[in-house]
Amino acid sequence: MAGSGHSFTPVVSTAGLLLDLSALTGVMTLDSINSRANVWAGSRIADLGEPLWQGGLSIANQGDIDVQSIAGAIATGTKGSGKQFGSLSSQVVSMRVVNGLGDVVDIDETQPDLLNAAQVSLGLLGPVLRVGLQLVPAYKLREENIVLPMSEVMQQWDHLLTTYRHFSFWWMPGNRSADMYKLGNVPADHCFVKLLREVPDDGLDLPPGEINQRTDRAYRIYPDGTTDAEFHELEYMVAARDAKQAVAEMCQLMKTRFPQEISPLQVRWQRADNGFLSAQSGRDSTSLSVSGEIGRDYLPFLKAVDAKLRPFNPRPHWGKLHFLDRHRLAEIYPDFERFQQIRQQFDPHNLFLNPHLAALFAD
Repeated sequence: MAGSGHSFTPVVSTAGLLLDLSALTGVMTLDSINSRANVWAGSRIADLGEPLWQGGLSIANQGDIDVQSIAGAIATGTKGSGKQFGSLSSQVVSMRVVNGLGDVVDIDETQPDLLNAAQVSLGLLGPVLRVGLQLVPAYKLREENIVLPMSEVMQQWDHLLTTYRHFSFWWMPGNRSADMYKLGNVPADHCFVKLLREVPDDGLDLPPGEINQRTDRAYRIYPDGTTDAEFHELEYMVAARDAKQAVAEMCQLMKTRFPQEISPLQVRWQRADNGFLSAQSGRDSTSLSVSGEIGRDYLPFLKAVDAKLRPFNPRPHWGKLHFLDRHRLAEIYPDFERFQQIRQQFDPHNLFLNPHLAALFAD
């Protein structure tokens, strides 16, 4: 299955049949009373905000970009930041897929094991036709983005995490680091801190204001343009309780061993969920991401990051670079074998395994 092509890993590469369902787009049904909607799986996240808003609903939380198809974002475990919010996958309450036998299968909350397997599946259960989402009443966001020294971010860590609906930051190891994500003028050892408060919907659509100080509908505020630049990203999730130590060790690694790498370190938070292959499965999590510049040999840097974080049992964002193998997957995902049993049930002939995925999931 092809999504929007945002992933950095070869989850879609195939020498066989590639399906494009991007014409299946839009909101199918909307239930304002129960705050739910069924949407076509080919819908871009960006295309869902307006019709959901007109029905009085919003997606509870989103990431920094919204160009992905909803099915692709769910399949790879895409998420935003906020300790009380889960990933997009955790908001999935039903799904229709076509399995490897050609059967159309409907999955919902009455089948918790199937739903937990489907919420983050890398497409291994089959093409997704439609997705049911648990939503929230429509809301607006106010930006209060600021630049702070890293020392102050560490001091205010808990305060910012509990005060704001969304708290995330990029730490800059060098003076050129902000250029990678087009974050403006942020000095070395300082952080661009993204802070979002929820504000009531007053029914008015006023001019949103200047960047970093906007107030607008939530789906217009979440995308921030930071991924327009060209890079290859690695993102690992660690348990939230280990986040401060992991961040400190990452900063030390980047400053002492890789001073030539300009990549910022991005830090975000997510609530635990039940997805069998979810990076947040069973634990509140903090995501740590760095990037390699295209055209440079960044693999030594990213492999060193992988090694540094390994004691924290990190789990990957499935659409971004990682260095996991089959053995590590079985170690870090408690429900890996349960997912495997369901994958084999849905795809007994391994139609949905390409070489990249076969190395991780083939029997």
